[in-house]
This record gives sequence, structure tokens and C-alpha cells, in this order.
Amino acid sequence: AVVYRAQDQTLRREVAVKVLHPHLLTEPESKARLEREAQAVAKLQHDNIVQIYDYSGADSQASFIVTEFIDGQTLKQFLGKRTIPTPEVAAMIVLEVGAALAHAHGLGILHRDIKPENVMVRRDGVLKLMDFGVAQVLDLERMTVTGQLLGSPAYMAPEVIDGRPLDFRTDVFSLGIMLYQLATNELPFSGRNPHEVFK
Repeated sequence: AVVYRAQDQTLRREVAVKVLHPHLLTEPESKARLEREAQAVAKLQHDNIVQIYDYSGADSQASFIVTEFIDGQTLKQFLGKRTIPTPEVAAMIVLEVGAALAHAHGLGILHRDIKPENVMVRRDGVLKLMDFGVAQVLDLERMTVTGQLLGSPAYMAPEVIDGRPLDFRTDVFSLGIMLYQLATNELPFSGRNPHEVFK
């Protein structure tokens, strides 16, 4: 998808519009993923989670979601310009993202792609978890979901790589990787390619 900064002319506010690329409109899985993201985020009301305002609907010619506009940058961009001064500051950052995850988990939603690129740092310092595109709603009876290899290799839990059932611990593992990265300025598992990282 591509994200545009736009103006809601009715309510006179800035918004972000995430539009599925036209060549993906014929792929049912791409449209389904955007719909899952819209439905997942619509359930979530938390200060550290991007808020959704509208969704095009499954039958619309264009496929898009409208969210609040975050005036800021991703955590990855933020880290590109500075290092975290102490591990305590890294822990404070992860604590805010963890609170957002706890809220999502409480509603049965597994994010599945926790990484600095999916956390926005607003100009006033508030962190916003976004991009629930590969999120899964857990079967609340069994509390697990069968894994597909979707997400970012450097932050993937072993059960995702091995195709084992996933649960909330999958996100906690990824959050732990992020904490390690913020505290040490490097990833715990590195490699020249995803295969080496997985090993």
C-alpha cells in the first residue's frame, strides 16, 4: 500500500489514507489483509495505537483505510538520528509499546510484526503502534493461531519460523528483540540474509 497525507474536508482535520496499490486489487489476499487491518484497529481504543476513522469496504473499487495522521517519524527513523542514552530509556519506550500490545492482546488481537518501523514517534513524544496488516484475531477458545511466515525476520519468534501455533508470546518475543536493539544499538540475531537470521 501507499500512505497519503490528506485533509478531511467535513471534519477539517488531517488524516492518513492507506491505499492498496491498484495492481493488488485483483489479489483477494491483499484486499483481505487490508480489511483485517481495518477491523483489528477499529476494535482498539488506546492512546498508543493509531486510531482508524474509515474503511472503503470489501466491495469498493478502491481499497483504503483512513486513520489519524501522526505528525512525526517512525521509531526507526528516530533512531537513525540518535542513540538511546541508557537502557532505562529503552525500557521506557518498550513499556509504552507493551501497553498498546497488552490492550490488543486483551481483545484477542496478535500484531505479528512488532519492529521500530511500525512504531511512530509523534512530535510531542507520544508513541503510536501502527500497521496491523498481518495481525491475527486469535481463536479465544484455543488462544492460538497457526503461523504463516509473515513479518520481519530479525524480529520473528522461533514458532513463526518453524510454523508452530502462535499466541501472545509471539509479540512479546518481538518486543524483547526491540528492547535489546534499543538498549544495545544492535540486533541480537544478525546475518547476511534472512536464512542466516532464521538459523
